[in-house]
Amino acid sequence: MLKMHSKSVKLPENTHQEMCERIVKDKYGMRGKSLWINEAISDFLNIEGFPEFVDLAKDVTNLSHTVSFRITDDLEKRLNQAVIITRKQYPDLDAAKSNIIRASIVQRLIRK
Repeated sequence: MLKMHSKSVKLPENTHQEMCERIVKDKYGMRGKSLWINEAISDFLNIEGFPEFVDLAKDVTNLSHTVSFRITDDLEKRLNQAVIITRKQYPDLDAAKSNIIRASIVQRLIRK
């Protein structure tokens, strides 16, 4: 059985609404939210220069909606490595993991 990790991230209201609509439109259903977010993070970490997008995500304001989801153990390890990579380029960045997740969601909404 896959080991899973519970996560949560805060999103602005409009991003949360757009994400929920996209999850349904992409036929994941609201029960597929974690899978959709897992794919968003995985795809994002494959983008060359992803830390630049993470740095931009730090400026997002009005984080009014909390989204809870689960990620696989493998993705958790990749996410931890991404935090290290991002912090090397942006050492003053706070909440790097949350910003990576937030940037992943926004990039998936933009790119697909």
